[in-house]
Amino acid sequence: MMDENLKKQQELYDKGWRKELAAGKEQRGNLQTNLEFLAETNLLKPNDRILEIGCGIGSVVFELSGQGYDITGTDISGEAIDYGLKKYGDIKLQVQPAEDLQFEDETFDIVLSFDLFEHIARVDRHISEVYRVLRKDGFYLFQTPNKYSNTIFETLYHKSLKWRRAHPSLHTPGQLRQRLSGHGFDIQFVKMNPVNEFTLSKLRKKLGPISGIFKHINFRRLPLALQTNLYVIARKMQNPTLTCGEVEADTGIK
Repeated sequence: MMDENLKKQQELYDKGWRKELAAGKEQRGNLQTNLEFLAETNLLKPNDRILEIGCGIGSVVFELSGQGYDITGTDISGEAIDYGLKKYGDIKLQVQPAEDLQFEDETFDIVLSFDLFEHIARVDRHISEVYRVLRKDGFYLFQTPNKYSNTIFETLYHKSLKWRRAHPSLHTPGQLRQRLSGHGFDIQFVKMNPVNEFTLSKLRKKLGPISGIFKHINFRRLPLALQTNLYVIARKMQNPTLTCGEVEADTGIK
């Protein structure tokens, strides 16, 4: 049973997915770059069990299933899951919140998430769940917007700080390293170039003609602090230093 906070989140995301799917918008994330990141890590092995948390309609699950991987996707939104099952057919999708996974300990070799981490208020609870369901030496591979760049961009676009309600857990690279280390993960960052037609289409809507400048930026050459998105390889290592009693309602790192 979900607690009341998670139920409210579910209602919010169901409403959001209904609106966007009705408008023909299926993808919220940069599918192309996310798949390129997974390929570059070279960490997905044929016999691995893989979990994607916050899978949306299941596009990553569909792509990896087509490559022969044993992958399950979860999302808090039943609207997204129902749509994905109708669109993609025989793939494994389940309705589950990121903070309360219904899997046994050490079930998966790899856990994935894209454009999820920043949305979770109780992010320590989420990381603890990822650690729990990962097998020894398993990997959490994920992407999340960089707090440095995202804070500036979203504030200029919205002309306010109202975006913080949707992104309560933005992190800088240093904050991500500190938080994940406290949960028993060793992490490294992978610089990706996120500029493709999906990105440019979003930027054109928000920035107009000036968005064209991004086609000339090679983000792989920029410092980590200037990356628009942080792509992370987190390996399950030692026992976490945080306990359930220390999980906070929001990110404790400011």
